[in-house]
Amino acid sequence: MFQPSILIAAPPLTFEDCLKEATEHNLDLQTAQRALKAAEDSHIASIGQFFPQISFSASMNRSGYGGANDALNGPSYSQNSSLSLNAQQDIFSGFKDFAAVDQANAQLDLAKAQLTQAKAQLSHDLKTDFYQLLYSQKLIDMLKTIADRQKANMDLVEMNFEGGTDNKGSYLQAQAAYQEALFEVDQAQRGLRVAQKQLDQVLGRGPMEDIEVTGDFTVSKLPDTMPDFLALTPQTPAYQEALAQLHLSESGYVTARSVFFPTLSANATLSRGGLNFIDNQPGWSAGLQLSLPLFTGGKDIFDLRSAEETKQGAKDTFQSTGLKTESNLESAYAAFSDALEQMQVLESQLTAAQVQEEIAKAEYLNGLMIFVNWNQIENQLTSQEKAELSGLLSEKTAEANWELTQGKGVIP
Repeated sequence: MFQPSILIAAPPLTFEDCLKEATEHNLDLQTAQRALKAAEDSHIASIGQFFPQISFSASMNRSGYGGANDALNGPSYSQNSSLSLNAQQDIFSGFKDFAAVDQANAQLDLAKAQLTQAKAQLSHDLKTDFYQLLYSQKLIDMLKTIADRQKANMDLVEMNFEGGTDNKGSYLQAQAAYQEALFEVDQAQRGLRVAQKQLDQVLGRGPMEDIEVTGDFTVSKLPDTMPDFLALTPQTPAYQEALAQLHLSESGYVTARSVFFPTLSANATLSRGGLNFIDNQPGWSAGLQLSLPLFTGGKDIFDLRSAEETKQGAKDTFQSTGLKTESNLESAYAAFSDALEQMQVLESQLTAAQVQEEIAKAEYLNGLMIFVNWNQIENQLTSQEKAELSGLLSEKTAEANWELTQGKGVIP
């Protein structure tokens, strides 16, 4: 007998599950890691220029007059062959070799800072997208509860209207409130799909999946003392990137200036030449070569000027980055502090709204309060429930922004 297959839904993901998956599969993080590996290899390669450069060559040729048939054995053709081993060592290159090493070091520092920034950005995106999806799930549950409450309220007003203790306007208003609650549920479900797609992308997944997360909003605590923003600034990736760019421009300036110095190199060659490789005559040569360019059409001068302007621009950018980063740190911390304190206010307001709604509903049932006043209190409770949930999301977003500005996060 045919048995239909049973689709088993994937279990909800915790934040730790998402963290592990993002660390292993996020494409932006992998790109930054590969860039660091490339910079490490380039750094090692830059040291090779201080060692002798050794090469080997071999050649054999026949030349002469006659047709193609006589090329191999004809007497009018002559044969020559050679073997050579050459070694060359740069003695002085106008400090260009040292600049190349400095440039490789700066590139390595830049790649490290960019990897730190990529980790911080991924941590920020993971935290905001995870809690955005968690918020969407909780919002749908809350809105369904509100819709059920609005439906019960509408039925209560309808009963009072039919019993003659309330008017049609009250019933229509309660009915409209219920319809709005249903619309908000549908709207939140569409928002859920968007949140799922955003988290899928951060986790490095391909086709969109109906991903579900589990967990709760935990409100953080501020440190007892105010952070030293000036001391934190040099530790940020933004500052470190600007510093690496400054070192790169300084190395470029030294390289551009090196063409105005003479270059000195030594070379030695061991060779054998003759009719064939067996009977070749040995020979060797060694020497020093000094070179100094005299005129290049002004290219070197303008290259040096360009490098000098680039260096000065990088210096200005570095100083500006330091000032902006310190300001951004203080701004992000202030926003995080505001979000934490606001949560205390929202929690108090929600508690007050819940108690007030219970009292108002009892008074309406006993004819001690008119519908308009009761409906206003009901709407206030709904607003506070939404505001409290939104405040939790805002707190997590502010926390993620504060960590991102520092260049920190949950990515190891």
